[in-house]
Amino acid sequence: MKFKAIIFGATVATILSTPVLASLGNTSQGAPTLERGVSSTLILAQGHSKRFNINIEQATTLQVTSEHFPGITSTGNRISAVLYNEAGQQVAEASSPRGHFELIRQLQPGNYQLEVSGSSLGGNNQSDSNRYELHVAY
Repeated sequence: MKFKAIIFGATVATILSTPVLASLGNTSQGAPTLERGVSSTLILAQGHSKRFNINIEQATTLQVTSEHFPGITSTGNRISAVLYNEAGQQVAEASSPRGHFELIRQLQPGNYQLEVSGSSLGGNNQSDSNRYELHVAY
């Protein structure tokens, strides 16, 4: 009986805290910094965007591309990216109905945010077709 009460309490706490934790990822303060190179593996979450901070120290060309794993089809994966400046104004965007966007933009020094969103016709959140990486160069 005590075990069931513990499981029930943990389940209720998880259900109530998940939306709060998920919303923290979309704030500029809680967003991870996107560095040069290849990001960790990310999942397209239907209807939920992910935000990343990008800190540009000198005038440069930013290039961000999304890629799926080799051998995994990206057909039906709609993915898009929007780049915002410090004032929250949109400065660039890119999208693809096939899961491979490419965003290229000349930028001045400053702090920027990249918002990535998308959806997949082919599976749930655990499916490999929903997984992608961001390749970043500047």
